[in-house]
Order: sequence, then structure tokens, then C-alpha cells
Amino acid sequence: MEILEGLFLALGVNSLKELGESAKTSKTLTVMIIVGTLLIGGFFLFLYLMAKAQ
Repeated sequence: MEILEGLFLALGVNSLKELGESAKTSKTLTVMIIVGTLLIGGFFLFLYLMAKAQ
């Protein structure tokens, strides 16, 4: 969990609760979170499938 806390600290977000509160008020941030999650998930799926193909 320390890695996520460090990442959020680097991004200027103190906790997931604050990120959720900010996302409630900002449609742009909500879309960015969703798109980023999908892109990162797709990238890891791609890596998994490429490693499986070996």
C-alpha cells in the first residue's frame, strides 16, 4: 500500500477519499480516471497475453 500512497502524494492527492471527492465534482477528472484505468488495464492485459504466447 505504500506504493499507492507514494504515487498519490506525488500527484498531490492525500488519499483515495479525497480523489473520490474531487471526482464527484469534476466530470473531466472522472473521465480521466476511467480512461486511465482502462488504458493501464489494457496494457497489462496485452503484456499478459504476449508473455503467455511465448
